[in-house]
Amino acid sequence: MHRILISALALGLAAGSAQAFTAINGLTVAPVQGGFEVVTRGADGPRQIWCAAAEYARQTQGAGGNDRLYILRGYGASLSESGKRGVVFTLHPDSELANGPRPGTGGNYSVSMRRVGYNLRTAHAEQFCADTFEDVWPF
Repeated sequence: MHRILISALALGLAAGSAQAFTAINGLTVAPVQGGFEVVTRGADGPRQIWCAAAEYARQTQGAGGNDRLYILRGYGASLSESGKRGVVFTLHPDSELANGPRPGTGGNYSVSMRRVGYNLRTAHAEQFCADTFEDVWPF
């Protein structure tokens, strides 16, 4: 009986580790091939998407504030949730992706959710969560 219980618990923990993560702003983040996908609800913009990516990277991947998040696949049909849209990120870029654009490249300071290779420091992206945190915890 104990072996069955231990086996069931081990399977539950293994399955739970691959489940989706919910960020403070309510966006879902799921592991996908080569990285992780932030799934949008439709009206979410770059700030919400980067916030969720940073929170996932910090809390589940052990990323530090100076680690960079890279767009592996720009905004488009979700890989993890049918009928939704998302952005795939990675913390481990190949050499081409690692040389992708950053804020200020070409004089453009807009935060992208479409440009493959576009990247931000995790701490920078995490700052986009501040507005959400203030809405959740209005002190």
